[in-house]
Amino acid sequence: MFSQETEAKFKHLLSIYPKQRSALIPMLLIAQREHGYIKNETIEYIAKLVELSTSEVESILSFYTMLRRTPVGKYHIYVCTNLACMLRGSDDIEACLKRKLGVEFGKVTPDGLFSAIEFECLGSCTTAPVIQVNGDFYENLDVPKTEKIIDELRKKG
Repeated sequence: MFSQETEAKFKHLLSIYPKQRSALIPMLLIAQREHGYIKNETIEYIAKLVELSTSEVESILSFYTMLRRTPVGKYHIYVCTNLACMLRGSDDIEACLKRKLGVEFGKVTPDGLFSAIEFECLGSCTTAPVIQVNGDFYENLDVPKTEKIIDELRKKG
């Protein structure tokens, strides 16, 4: 189910936490990194390792937005939709992304490169509007800057 490297990371996590369940979120993040999202069999497997029920693991998955149950693009984009970003044009950024990517938020582009979702707050109000792509922040955006970001990422493939 997982690579030897991932299994070794799981084993290490289980050895450093005094309570097995404390390793749950780090293990889910590692699993997600390997498969791109959290599969049903992953939930069952990790639940056994950390001595939790699958429903307990599911409740954690439903709470933390960084944990995904469905595949995302190679470049997963979070678009901040909080008040500061809204007031400074995140609606235009959203429309630009939908047009440029050719898919609605929550969907993956046919080439598998991009996906995007709205996100309540990326915590960068002074540099609004903001997007985050795979953990990297892009701030003080406008439509031309956003188009350039997408073009550059598309060139990288």
